[in-house]
Amino acid sequence: MDANTTVLVVDDEVLLRNMIRTLLSQEGYEVLVAADGNEAVEVARAHRGSIDLLLTDVEMPRLDGISAFQRISCERPTMKVLFMSGASTQSARLEQWPFLGKPFHLDVLLTIVSDILRNLPAVGKELAVILVVDQDEDRKKRTRSILVDNGYAVLTASSAKEAELVSASQKKIDLIISEVMLSGDSGVQVAEDASDRNIHTLLISHFHPDLLNKVPGFSTQEAFLANPFTAADLLARVSQLLKASSKRATF
Repeated sequence: MDANTTVLVVDDEVLLRNMIRTLLSQEGYEVLVAADGNEAVEVARAHRGSIDLLLTDVEMPRLDGISAFQRISCERPTMKVLFMSGASTQSARLEQWPFLGKPFHLDVLLTIVSDILRNLPAVGKELAVILVVDQDEDRKKRTRSILVDNGYAVLTASSAKEAELVSASQKKIDLIISEVMLSGDSGVQVAEDASDRNIHTLLISHFHPDLLNKVPGFSTQEAFLANPFTAADLLARVSQLLKASSKRATF
């Protein structure tokens, strides 16, 4: 990402606006904020540098997000946009632009923002969402990086309990990748819970399968990848399981 990349965040919800500003700032973006469409137009006109992305709510007092984008883009025609809304009816209205439904996980937001700025297709409702569960931060970061770089939205958790909370907060999870050995419940429990929701799980571990077979329920799991793994190995298994999930959803 270019260190000078600027995002204008527009939302009348103060808490959400500040949360997004903090998140994007931590990722190295320059962030401008506005509380509604009119203020967004004023901020855009006052800002002397470029604005690379307008990240805006749709329904706001005074001036809505679509109208604000239309006014600002007249003066900044290269500016990209990502609309947000908690109203499901807005997604059809915004088919020609990237759209993210509320509520959303912040990891998903970061992925979509990055994809838009890199000119990759980034319509939230079409993005495959993968939950990575691993208590090893370096390994989790590497797995996430491989997936994000290949166009997936990635959520993360460090334990089975956290995975349960993240999963419950999401309308859509297409695949779970989980380390077998976790503090508390094992990754097998994550997989069994996911199976109840018709979600495939890819279990990973650096332990030999003979040892893992001693973990209750491991031997009945359908997908396992030995760690360390190559990016190609991971992506091949992910593609295979997502295709299987798609076929399962058609029945």
